[in-house]
Amino acid sequence: MWTTKRLDEVCSIVMGQAPPGEGYNLDGLGWPLVAGPGDFEGDRPVVKKFTKHAAKLSQRGEIILGVRASIGAKVWSDRIYALGRGVAGLTPAEEVDSRYLWHWLTWCAPELSAKGKGATFKQVNRQDIGEMEVPVPGLAEQRRIADLLDRVDTLRAKRREAGAAVAGLAKGMFWEWLPLGTPEVALGEHLDFVTSGGRGWARYYSQVGHRFIRSLDVRMQEIDSGDAAYVDPPDNAEARRTRTKVGDVLLTITGSRIGRVAPLPRSLDGSFVSQHVAILRPSPRLRPEFLSFFLGMEDGGQRQISQAQYGQTKPGLNFEQIRAFMMPVPSLDVQDDFCNRLNGLRDLKVVQRRALGELDALFASLQHRAFRGEL
Repeated sequence: MWTTKRLDEVCSIVMGQAPPGEGYNLDGLGWPLVAGPGDFEGDRPVVKKFTKHAAKLSQRGEIILGVRASIGAKVWSDRIYALGRGVAGLTPAEEVDSRYLWHWLTWCAPELSAKGKGATFKQVNRQDIGEMEVPVPGLAEQRRIADLLDRVDTLRAKRREAGAAVAGLAKGMFWEWLPLGTPEVALGEHLDFVTSGGRGWARYYSQVGHRFIRSLDVRMQEIDSGDAAYVDPPDNAEARRTRTKVGDVLLTITGSRIGRVAPLPRSLDGSFVSQHVAILRPSPRLRPEFLSFFLGMEDGGQRQISQAQYGQTKPGLNFEQIRAFMMPVPSLDVQDDFCNRLNGLRDLKVVQRRALGELDALFASLQHRAFRGEL
């Protein structure tokens, strides 16, 4: 028989509390501190600070729930932790299975997040959490539901791991593909043209027209079209200067997204870019996909981009810094072989992403049916 109860009727809720400032340390003294969801990694806490003055503690086996900023995020408490003000500790009563509660919290996370209040950081209080209504079938049914959702969730995790492994293959392949002794040269030697968008594009925004690529559209190795913007600019020298061509590589050069890079797909030929996006037009001796991949590598272009920012108060790249980046440029045959292999891995990544999407849809459907008593 299913009943519906308030969460605080079937679960102990302990709201965290920030320890006094003088109680923090990095030396492992006292209790490990879970200050907020920033200390979550996967389904376990990964702490950075400790405190000898904990006001609130979690117990092993509890669920630690994010209540500030990333509301609804959660991890398992695998030991005793000090709970900061960004989290709460949840301990289910005997009538509720902890794994069932875990999956229910996943399902209702958007509802809880919508309760958040605050100007700088949204947060929820104990009442917001406690008043949520949880369906409570018998323990045997709870465990059956939790077992089924666990199995599908495990498949999702394995699929994500497979996708990550494919990405790792590409990174390792780059250096293995280079012939020994390939010299590094300044990127500027292989760039025919470098520019960025100008200011004042807002006046040309349009419902239809040419695609306008902003910094938020540039993802690592792809251009996002989920929230596309369009412009209808005049046909003048400034517009022609900032118009893209097939073979260009786009690089974000200001703001928090600095360093994101992607080759321009053929479908976006003739688009325009904002002032935060640079157009790199490689010479015929450098393939755009090869250049883009190198610039996106942590031990390649990203390291040099980070070094260029050292000491700056406002993140930004100028054209001279970009031209000074050092990169290996092998023969075109080697570049073409690498790009062909890279395209094969990208096709595999698409397959992995599609399969993960199907599993995510299945998991969401099972959750919906499970907590409505229809499974």
